Amino acid sequence: MSGQDILMVLTILMFVAATVYFIIRMLPIFRVMQKARSTNRLDNWPSRLSFMLGQVFGHKRLLRLRLSGVLHFFIFSGFVVLFIDIVDAIGQVFVPGFHLDAPLDFVVDLWVVLVLVGLVLAVYQRAVIKPERYHGSDEKDGYIILGMIGIIMIGIILHESFYPFAAPYLYHVHAQLDPWGFLGYALGHVWMSTGLAYHPAIAETGYILGYLLDIGMVLAFLAYLPTSKHLHIFLAVPSIFLHKTRPHGELVPPMKEDEGMAIRTFEDMNWKDVLDLFTCTECGRCQAVCPAHAAGQPLSPKMVILELRDALRRELSGKDPEPLAGGVVSAAELWSCTTCGACQEACPVFIEHVPKIAGLRAALLEDGDVDKNSQKVLVGWDRQGNSFGQPQRKRPAWTKGLDVAIKDARKEPVDWLWFVGDFASYDPRLQELSRLVAQLLQRAGIDFGILYEGESNAGNEALRMGEYGLFETLAHKNLKWLEEAQYNQIFTTDPHSFNALRNEYRKFGFEKPVRHYTQAFLDLIEQGRLSPAPLDIRVTYHDPCYLGRWNRVFDAPRQLLEKMGVELVEMPRHGPNSFCCGAGGGRIWMEEVGVKERPADNRIREAVALPDVNYFVVACPKDMSMFSAAVQSTGNEDRIKVVDVAELLAQAVGLIVPETAVAMK
Repeated sequence: MSGQDILMVLTILMFVAATVYFIIRMLPIFRVMQKARSTNRLDNWPSRLSFMLGQVFGHKRLLRLRLSGVLHFFIFSGFVVLFIDIVDAIGQVFVPGFHLDAPLDFVVDLWVVLVLVGLVLAVYQRAVIKPERYHGSDEKDGYIILGMIGIIMIGIILHESFYPFAAPYLYHVHAQLDPWGFLGYALGHVWMSTGLAYHPAIAETGYILGYLLDIGMVLAFLAYLPTSKHLHIFLAVPSIFLHKTRPHGELVPPMKEDEGMAIRTFEDMNWKDVLDLFTCTECGRCQAVCPAHAAGQPLSPKMVILELRDALRRELSGKDPEPLAGGVVSAAELWSCTTCGACQEACPVFIEHVPKIAGLRAALLEDGDVDKNSQKVLVGWDRQGNSFGQPQRKRPAWTKGLDVAIKDARKEPVDWLWFVGDFASYDPRLQELSRLVAQLLQRAGIDFGILYEGESNAGNEALRMGEYGLFETLAHKNLKWLEEAQYNQIFTTDPHSFNALRNEYRKFGFEKPVRHYTQAFLDLIEQGRLSPAPLDIRVTYHDPCYLGRWNRVFDAPRQLLEKMGVELVEMPRHGPNSFCCGAGGGRIWMEEVGVKERPADNRIREAVALPDVNYFVVACPKDMSMFSAAVQSTGNEDRIKVVDVAELLAQAVGLIVPETAVAMK
């Protein structure tokens, strides 16, 4: 048997063995996906394909972290170009004299250099920089993969440099060193100068060794992937293609009658959730932006995914299933989440962390594993329809004292229906803000009304705490009046209500247009119905999670501030990368245990570091509450004031801002 025959047999055996092993290890995962709940992720495939190509080849999210993005681009692009090398190397074995065009040799060698640079940067990042976000990741696996990639690159150069000298003996063809393949060309001249090129046995051995280091390691890499975090090499592209295209702020799609929200087993997840577990790259970007993790709480979105993945692997290996909620993932981790969505915004492979956490919370709720404060709030929503435990008849009490009574939209038609929300209705500190909004609407001549005691909490937080049944009850209470009332559009001053009305109520057939008050007031200014005078102040603005990140409303608040002659200075974390106040997902009512620094305190420290900024502008009642407290707790009362955008607008149009308002004085 000739050397060529041996290489052919070896190649076939390695390919079959690696492929069969890969399939055997992947089949159990796909079987779990088959048993999981269904979800439609194949709609609108042209749009999905376009989005996927932009993320994969443009590295849009990865390049947000420059060093990591660049080194990943080098290594990733090397894998793409590696296919040229694989075709060329295997082609030489099976078709003597086979060779791709010379310019492709240059492309391969150039990318070998880029990949090697990427490997050096990756090792430097892991061994020297040591980002905190890598904490909890499998560092050993990372180094194994980097080592395998390095060996493949060495193999490419080695077999390329020995090919012209081994080809006459192995394949009975004559070849020359190709200057286009500059690495092999340079190394080939080294073999010539040392005389190694002229020894047939050495030339053949060098070529075969290089071939095995290249193609053999590629196939070994394939076999290793199912047990490695680098399985994302195969799963990341389909995962991005299968990203969520339903309304961004919708937590769960419409459920079947026999389905619940609770996740107790892996079959309670949908199949994309299961895919997510094995798509995770362990990069820790989600962990780095998590407000709960930054506060010193036990939650890491990355570790939630890895804990679930490892539990599923143990189950697939034959071990008994473990309880997921409160077992595999601790209750402390799950209740630490603010559901701000920063983890999903940062994830380069579009893993959906928040729905999994909410589903696991639902299982905890069914078992009664929830703190006392949260339990009181849940009872308040159920009995009184609000988180303050106050009678429904007191909901419109804030309207007293207004010069003009607000219409009851249940009894007469209105142009605008204002969904006020709990905090803006019941919190004494925020009721003055609600009155200011009403005065602004009256100044603009808007025909508006509210639902009075017919309004209940929108249910956004109940759903994210895992109480789907309670959310459904609250939604139907509101929908009763929303469907009976006559109005043209809804607006709200509460981003959490905005999200529920705009996204979650769609599953019940509600399709009315919903706007945030910053959008509504911006329109009124552009229509000439409000004419603000320049305030000439310097401010920073905080993007509420449920207005910005979950609903992509970033421009309207900034344009509104611009219309008021306000100079906006952005905090480093703004727009989609804004840092949560810590109130969402029910956290505003929960006990704070083990917190090193509250998210709101962290955010205020970020704001006071800006030069000559004295006002911290918010557009959410919960933000007003959280950040006002944070200014006091951080001792910055004389340094910065928390103001609502409505207060600024009221002053800009000449309204008197009451001394009792939480306002700019």
